[in-house]
Amino acid sequence: MFAILGSIEFDLITYFDGLEISYGADYAEHALIGRKPRLQHVGDKLDEIKIDLVFHASYCSPEAELLRLRKAVTAHEAMSFVLGNGDYRGRFVITNIISTGRQTDKTGSMIALDAQLALREYTGDPATPRPVAVVSAGSPLPLQSKIAPALAIPKISPLAQAVSTVKGALSMVSKALSAVAAVKQLASTDPLTALARLPGVGTVVGNALPGLGAAVEQMGALKNIASVATDAAQTVQRVSRMRGEISSLTQNMASANAGNLLSVLTSANGTIQRVDSEIQGVNLPLARMTAAAVTRRVGA
Repeated sequence: MFAILGSIEFDLITYFDGLEISYGADYAEHALIGRKPRLQHVGDKLDEIKIDLVFHASYCSPEAELLRLRKAVTAHEAMSFVLGNGDYRGRFVITNIISTGRQTDKTGSMIALDAQLALREYTGDPATPRPVAVVSAGSPLPLQSKIAPALAIPKISPLAQAVSTVKGALSMVSKALSAVAAVKQLASTDPLTALARLPGVGTVVGNALPGLGAAVEQMGALKNIASVATDAAQTVQRVSRMRGEISSLTQNMASANAGNLLSVLTSANGTIQRVDSEIQGVNLPLARMTAAAVTRRVGA
């Protein structure tokens, strides 16, 4: 798993040992005479996240990682939290860190360390509240020119657009591969029905190609942005290979018949594995670019 909290990147799968997310709602209780109290919803609770981390000297410096987290606590800053799949969870502050040393060497240096991070959602600064929603009687209404900017739809950056396009294309690819896997399983028990469904599945697979092409084009335009150039180039390479695999799969499925159905679907199994590998490989650079877009570290 991969995630980024502000500038802190957890980019090794062995770092994560658990992720717990808590949601809730607040209700006020009103006492009633002779009856049970009545509840009234007053708002949602702040989201809370707990992350269990494992640091080991074989892949990092446990003491350095713990120090980095402690600095994030003392900075008292809200940070964006983005999961490896690009899911932006919002802005959070670190409210607590619990660390447990598991192993040291003979000099006392830490070899293995467990840590638990407690994050709490940050919704804004009360020192700069939002403007009032109700205007007092007799007060002039705000001019349209003053309130129009607040209603304007924010411009989407090329980076955010490219990331969104790639994620959409990968979603279509995953659905297409699931459809192929399903018809392959069906072919082992009912080849005729599988053959009848193959054209429809082939259409689903082919429909993923335009999205992959758009993803390559938009990501390719980001190669001149130094902060994301490496990730963009890696994404272009992997998505291009996916596009080639999907294109070959579409052609093979179009040529399937009763005589070669099983061999075509057996070959498709190799395609599924290779494309799955490419999807796994693109998750990390895509997550970093998502975080850059969300935190506006790239002015593209």
